[in-house]
Amino acid sequence: MSKDSPSAPAPPDPVATAEAQAAANIKAAFATAQINNPNITNPYGKSSTQYGVNAFFAANPGALAEFKADSGGFTALDYAKQYSADRPGMANPYSEYTPFVSQTLNPESQKILDAQQQTKLQLADLANLGVKNASAVLSTPFSFAGDKKYEQVVGPNGLTPNIAKNLMQGSMTGSGVPTSEFEKYGGYEAVKAVYDKSGGDYSGQGRGYAGQANTTIANAGKIMQGPNAANFLAGSGPDASKFMAAGGPKASDFVAAGGPSAANFMAGNAPNAANFMANRGLDTSNVAPIPINAGMTGQQAIMARLEPQIQRNRVSTETQLINQGLRPGSQAYNNAATLLGQQENDLRTQAVLQGLGLDMSANAQGYGQAVTTGQFGNQAQGQNFQQGLAAQGLTNQAQAQNFGQGNIQQQLYNQAQAQNFGQGNIQQQLYNQAQAQNFGQGTTAQNTANQAAGQNYTQNYNTTAFNNAAQQQQFAQNTQQAAFENQARQQALAEAIQQRQMPLNEISALMSGSQIQNPVFQPFTGANVGAAPIAQTMQNAYAGQMNAYNQEVASQNETQKGLFDLGSAAITYFSDKRLKSNITRIGTHPLGIGIYEYDIFGRREIGAMAQEVQEVLPEAIHIHPSGFMMVDYGRLNA
Repeated sequence: MSKDSPSAPAPPDPVATAEAQAAANIKAAFATAQINNPNITNPYGKSSTQYGVNAFFAANPGALAEFKADSGGFTALDYAKQYSADRPGMANPYSEYTPFVSQTLNPESQKILDAQQQTKLQLADLANLGVKNASAVLSTPFSFAGDKKYEQVVGPNGLTPNIAKNLMQGSMTGSGVPTSEFEKYGGYEAVKAVYDKSGGDYSGQGRGYAGQANTTIANAGKIMQGPNAANFLAGSGPDASKFMAAGGPKASDFVAAGGPSAANFMAGNAPNAANFMANRGLDTSNVAPIPINAGMTGQQAIMARLEPQIQRNRVSTETQLINQGLRPGSQAYNNAATLLGQQENDLRTQAVLQGLGLDMSANAQGYGQAVTTGQFGNQAQGQNFQQGLAAQGLTNQAQAQNFGQGNIQQQLYNQAQAQNFGQGNIQQQLYNQAQAQNFGQGTTAQNTANQAAGQNYTQNYNTTAFNNAAQQQQFAQNTQQAAFENQARQQALAEAIQQRQMPLNEISALMSGSQIQNPVFQPFTGANVGAAPIAQTMQNAYAGQMNAYNQEVASQNETQKGLFDLGSAAITYFSDKRLKSNITRIGTHPLGIGIYEYDIFGRREIGAMAQEVQEVLPEAIHIHPSGFMMVDYGRLNA
């Protein structure tokens, strides 16, 4: 390289660059913290965030009083620095960037908070007292000494105290107890031992032994079988063949004797219905036709008048939308165009229906006239057919009368033959009736004997049933008494358990009481200060002045990024839908919820609905003591 060649530019001082960058970072972070933590005044009080000297004196009111009394010639800043230097280890020394947040409740909110804290303190005292009571109760082992005992098997073969009591008290009454009943449970001594353990009573006032129900009934005697039906067979009755020989009628006799022949009385031919057929079709040549295609006849006339009106209305509406500032393709313009199209379709549909109705009405009227004409012709033909049918009926009636007279003569002869047969049959019935009367008298006598035997059986059955009912009643009374005793013991046990659990329930009720809810202010939002990028700065310095422009562009981009970060910092605002009005959706958030424009607290704002945020990102929701929801937009946009 010649000596005339330009020398390479000296690289920038990396340490100075890093220190400048660190100072810029601190300044940006400080500005971010100030913007993100405004002073707040709400219905519950005030919250203020202070920095530097103001933060120092707010955190140390004693230092502020001394400064006002005698500043010693120091400025407020110098006094704060010196005051902190003279008192190493103090709680809140001076710091240029350390904020101090002060929250003050209004008198009403402060009274509410004091009252809640006092209530909580009193509940805690009561809970401590309940713990002492519970400790005293729980230190004693649970013991239930009720005098009632559950019914349980305490002897052989399922012997229970109630069974022992029943047997023993029954043995002390006049009825007594069979020895076999004691032997079922190991004998008298085994039953007595169980009875004594359950507090046996030998005063002789026992309820009596229920005993075992009877399962047999006394024999009522043998049931009689009744008279033998073979001894009372009916007579043979008259011989029908004898009456046939007496000249019973035969069909052949009536034919040879010239009885009326059905062939001689055939009904005449009825009039031919084919001569009176109704008209098979209608002449519809003069009926107005239904339109084949849309736009014909009445429909065509209505549509010819409607279409120009629709076109004029469309042009007028599009002009009006453009005058209102709505351009084709916009959402509002498209919505209006869709509504206009729907209205035009409704008008066209109504016109089509009206035209079809007119055409259908004309067609129906013509068809009705043709049908009426056809009905008149059918009615005349029907009248002629009825007249011919009536004339033929009179002819058939005369022929039927002649046939009937011949038939009556033959019936009189047959009646005489039947009378002779009936007289013989009556004589035989009288004989059979006498036989049946003898059989009935024998059956009645046997029924009387059987009825007496049944009465004896019923009396024995009722006596046994009464004995069983008395024994069942005694058993039920014994069972009911045992159930009452068991119920009394269960109730006593429940009372003892309730008394033991009551101290624990009281402690649980006191500890689960209303919790103190402090008024909510916006929390302090800090900012992270990045370390000075010394290594990166040195690397950039060696790149030389040729990279200065790129560094300037990068610095500009970094500044823009910082502004973006500043705008997206975490801020919590009221966003409850119940506080908003005039709501209009203007977009969609990446989480799928809506972005709205609305009025709240007397101003127009843009944001999300807390109720929708709660469904997709509940951690971004805070509940204000007033009950309204707030949204942490920092979390929502993270």
